[in-house]
Amino acid sequence: MSGRVMVTEAWDVVVADDSQVHGAAAAASAAALAAGLDPNDLATCELLATELATNLVRHAVGGRLLVNVFGRGAVQLVAVDHGPGIADVAASLTDGFTTNSSLGAGLGACRRGASQFDLYSRVGQGTVALARVGPAAAEPSGPVEVGGVISPHPDESAVGDGFGLAWDGDRMTVGVVDGLGHGVKAAEARSAALDLLERQPALDSAGLLGEIDVGLRVTRGAAAAIAQIDGWSRRLSFAGMGNVTGRLFRPGADQALVSRPGILGAGPGPEIVTRPRSHRVVTADWQAPAALILHTDGITSRWNLTDYPRAEHHHPAILAALIWRDALRGNDDATVVVVRTAPRNEAR
Repeated sequence: MSGRVMVTEAWDVVVADDSQVHGAAAAASAAALAAGLDPNDLATCELLATELATNLVRHAVGGRLLVNVFGRGAVQLVAVDHGPGIADVAASLTDGFTTNSSLGAGLGACRRGASQFDLYSRVGQGTVALARVGPAAAEPSGPVEVGGVISPHPDESAVGDGFGLAWDGDRMTVGVVDGLGHGVKAAEARSAALDLLERQPALDSAGLLGEIDVGLRVTRGAAAAIAQIDGWSRRLSFAGMGNVTGRLFRPGADQALVSRPGILGAGPGPEIVTRPRSHRVVTADWQAPAALILHTDGITSRWNLTDYPRAEHHHPAILAALIWRDALRGNDDATVVVVRTAPRNEAR
C-alpha cells in the first residue's frame, strides 16, 4: 500500500443565520475546484454544505462549517455545534426527520450524497457531522486510521497550518506543520515542509525533520512534528521541533510526545546548510487499541478524551473536530490530527 495526501486548504464558516448559508456553499464549491472534482461532485459538495449549514441555522448553537481539501480528489465538510445535540441519532438519519430541539433535517440526504459520512452527537454538548466527497474520499484500508481538520487564522484566507499523510508499505508517516506566524508567508513555509514529506517519505522521522530544517531556510520557518507507525514492528517514532504537540493514548497510559524548542529553517547560517541539526526521536509501542493526537498551538491543551464517550467507534476526523471545537484558541491557524488503530466493528 502506498499513497500521499496533503491537506493544506481550509475554510472556517460561521453559520448563525440564513445569510451565511450561501457562504458555506461557496466555500464548498471553492474546495471542490481546488480538489479537481468533476461537476457532479462539485454540485454534491454545494448541496451537502447547504444542507449542513441550514441544519446549523435552524437547530444548533455555535454552528460552524469546516471545509478542507484532501489533496487532489476529495473534499471534507465538517459541521460542528455546541448543542443541543440529537437524542436519537438513528432517527435523525431518516429522510425528513426534524424536531424543534435537535439538528436533524436533511442528514439522511447528506448520508446518501456523501462518499463517506459519519455523525456523532451528545445531548447537551452538541453534534459533529462529517461528509466527504470525491473519488479519493476514503483512505486506504488497513490497521491504522487517520483523520484531521485544519482551519485558518480568522483574519486570513491563506492557511499557515497543514498536515500530510504518506503510506509506504507497512509504514505510515504523518506530518503536522505550523508555518511561523500566519497568512501567505506562513503558508509558503508550510507548503515547503509538506512538499519534502511528499517527496521523501522513505526517510525516518528524524531524517525527514532534518531535511525540512534545511529546506525551510529560504522561508520564514515553521514548527513541525513527524510521527511514523511501522505496522511490521508495531512501533511508533516521533520527532518534532516547535509548538506541535503530540499525545499517545494506550490502555492505562497517556504519554506526552514533546517537541524540542525551536524553529525549523532558523538554524545556523547557510555555510552549513548541508548539515542539518540532529533531532531527538521518541519511540513507543503501537499496540491496539492506541491513539495518537497531534495538534498545533492554535489548539489549547484543555481537552480530555473522557468528554467524548464512544468517539473511538467513529471516523477519527470526528474526534479531531470535537477537540477543535472545544479547545480552539480562535486567534491562530489550527490543526488537529488523530491517528489510531482501527477499532472493531461495534455499534455506535
